[in-house]
Amino acid sequence: MKVILLAIGVFASLAIVFAEEKKELSEFGNAVLTKLRELRKEQQDALAALNDDEEKELVNNKRFSVESALAKEDDEEEDAKLAVLEEEDNTRVKRAARRRGGRRAGRRRAFARRLRRNRVRAARKRHAHAARHRRNLRRAANRIRNIQRRG
Repeated sequence: MKVILLAIGVFASLAIVFAEEKKELSEFGNAVLTKLRELRKEQQDALAALNDDEEKELVNNKRFSVESALAKEDDEEEDAKLAVLEEEDNTRVKRAARRRGGRRAGRRRAFARRLRRNRVRAARKRHAHAARHRRNLRRAANRIRNIQRRG
């Protein structure tokens, strides 16, 4: 954590060194410059407080970047999480292989099934209509016969 803070301080100090202070800076720009100066002062204090020579070399090394340190920490966290997950669940979940034309073939089968169902339903409707018509004709013929018998 100290190393990351020191690296941020180094970058802040570099930004201050290369920033040209002009009278035309806005209030926000002046505020940023003062914050950068404060960060540089904090960085120098932290460097003075460091006892380990290796950490000092890391901080002073120009190739050291905050991104690489953060990425290294993220990698370590991910490795730890993966190790925990592997310890918890070592069983492999087996899944069937995906069919290459699975969706298209499935849609085609569903369409054919729907088409067949519609054809069967239409045939039933035709049959029911014809049967109803025959019953109505039979009933009408019986009425006419009954009327003729009565007289």
